[in-house]
Amino acid sequence: MSYWHIDYHSKYQALTFEVTEVLKSIQSPYQKIEVVETPAYGKVLLLDDDLMLTEKDEFAYHEMLVHPTMFTHSYPQKILIIGGGDCGTLTRVLQHKTVEKVVIVELDEMVTQVSQEYFPQLVSSTQDPRVELIFTDGIKYVHNCTDKFDVILVDSTDPIGPAEGLFRLSFFQDCHKILEEDGILCLQSESPWIPELAELISYVNQDLKSLFPVVKAYGAAIQTYQAGFWLFQLASKKYNPLSKEIENKIKEADLKTKYYNPNIHYGAFKLPTFVNELLHEPS
Repeated sequence: MSYWHIDYHSKYQALTFEVTEVLKSIQSPYQKIEVVETPAYGKVLLLDDDLMLTEKDEFAYHEMLVHPTMFTHSYPQKILIIGGGDCGTLTRVLQHKTVEKVVIVELDEMVTQVSQEYFPQLVSSTQDPRVELIFTDGIKYVHNCTDKFDVILVDSTDPIGPAEGLFRLSFFQDCHKILEEDGILCLQSESPWIPELAELISYVNQDLKSLFPVVKAYGAAIQTYQAGFWLFQLASKKYNPLSKEIENKIKEADLKTKYYNPNIHYGAFKLPTFVNELLHEPS
């Protein structure tokens, strides 16, 4: 029996879509995990009723979290992913030939188990011998970590509950500590259209600027995420994502993508005036 699911973006707005079948519904120690079938988006992963990914457009989010940073770095070899238990981010990281080691730290093992069953095209990436999959708290992992990484990608849920700490200065400080001297941190940074998140976006930007000499926000059109426009923030110890030589690197790599390309790489950093004002950047 079909029904309409409501994915709340704030207390005043939401995305609704028809669900024709509930394929999986279980409770983990941390959250309710569901996979539903939809006519509009194919299979959809929900955590505590919030939309996490869809078969139709997951590529937009994952490509844009990964590729701008990976191409900005001169030679990314050792990568840390915080969150991302569905393995969409991992799948895109492994497209880059320079990668020698990827550590993915996911809090909820059951998210990966369910994704293995319903999104095997993503989770199959965990079989790559370069991958180490760890199920633990990402904040504690980074705080206690003694290894060094070229790139850290934070693929988190919204800043509530266990994920709230992933948007705090103390976490960014710990990330900075375990990055190499030319390392890059990139995190998903919510939607500037949602008033409740606007202040958070601004605080995150200022916190990153207190630690990194190069901090750039960029956007992507993701139809199923809050209000359809999503921000990411890239914080680099050395490299500028707008360097001209990156275009040739992207073309030479010739990655198979559906969203990302050289024009998108540079264009994504051109943000609307209201977003620049939120970030205290000139338009």
